[in-house]
Amino acid sequence: MQNNFSYSLLRRLIATIIVVIISGGFKAQISNYVSNGGFEECVDINASFKRAKFWDAADTNKAFAELLSHTISPYFVPKSSYTYQWPRHGSNFIGSLQYCTSCTYNTRGYPRNRLKKNLESGKTYCFSMYVNLTNQSSYAIDALGAYFSDASTDTIKHCTKPLPFLTPQIQNTPHTFINDTLNWVLLRGTYTANGTEKYLFLGNFKTDQNTDTLFINSTVLPDRFSSYLYDDISCIDIDLPAFAGRDTVVVPGDSIYIGRESDVGIDEDCFWYKLPMVITPTTTAIDTVAGLWIKPVTSCTYVVRQDICGNVKWDTVVIYMNPVGLEKLKLITEELKLFPVPAKDQLDLNIFNEKLIEDFTSLIIYNSIGLKLREEEVVFRNNSLTLKLDDLPAGVYTLQLINNKKETVSKRFVIAR
Repeated sequence: MQNNFSYSLLRRLIATIIVVIISGGFKAQISNYVSNGGFEECVDINASFKRAKFWDAADTNKAFAELLSHTISPYFVPKSSYTYQWPRHGSNFIGSLQYCTSCTYNTRGYPRNRLKKNLESGKTYCFSMYVNLTNQSSYAIDALGAYFSDASTDTIKHCTKPLPFLTPQIQNTPHTFINDTLNWVLLRGTYTANGTEKYLFLGNFKTDQNTDTLFINSTVLPDRFSSYLYDDISCIDIDLPAFAGRDTVVVPGDSIYIGRESDVGIDEDCFWYKLPMVITPTTTAIDTVAGLWIKPVTSCTYVVRQDICGNVKWDTVVIYMNPVGLEKLKLITEELKLFPVPAKDQLDLNIFNEKLIEDFTSLIIYNSIGLKLREEEVVFRNNSLTLKLDDLPAGVYTLQLINNKKETVSKRFVIAR
């Protein structure tokens, strides 16, 4: 009984260490620069009112938006005094007035977010947000946008009035009205930063006179206004490397987390596949999320396809199931040499100790998107093996050796001509 208990503790300890090691690899790199982009984190303003954490107005004493929630009072959804709508994800979203010519005092809102860190100079970012017109609005407008700001906006004191002196870097197409009160509408664009941007503003940056409107609802006349809902705001480096995780081991019977930390925006950009699945543009992913928990029963390889504003990147992770044989597999991976680098028409595999590789008799070659190109039986002779590559185009490939226990060793190689 004592031995079983100790073994159980050891398994849990190993699993915990693995998760910590993997987490340390991806938490240091920001995926979504927007803090609390889904509005799920809340802070108390008073006993009966909450707001989304990290969101405020340029002048923090002014109104900018209402937090609407499936779980938090006083503004319950889907049905509230503002609209009838479910959050796109999670429990919360915000609503903000963006145009009103019948208001005694213009109460236009500009939700402002303190980014997780300043954007980096010269880098291009993919910005996305989802918007929806409230049911009570009498007009739809064509002027919603996003403005990335440096510290100069700290001096704004009248942020409930139009701010036409701010020119949004991302804006919906002119004369294209966002008038959908049922579905969330995606507004997306790219922006190259100068390195001073620390805030993100959302809203209508045109004057009332320059805002194009579309009349849609007569039941609220003579009130003439347009109010919008916001959810799932993200700003992601378009060149963010894809990250499937580091090749590692999982104790049989336990689960392990692979990939990047979950966050708004990046979750929808990552598509997961498990080899030997044939990956084509129409292949259905096993999951769409930045990272996921898996519980494999054999050693296996997972592939993540990351698509940020059309910039597609790939990464793979190998999960080994046999902790006893892990050191041997690691040793083979280190000892196995592939040359020349890059290869041209042939690839030589060489290992100093042939005994290590003698039970590896199968070989598979995958292309950069996980498509199996070749599978064959192989035998190492005199510590080496030569593969002909003249039928393969230039590119990045993964070579996988498999033994009679279905354990695998993977190495990447490049063909250049």
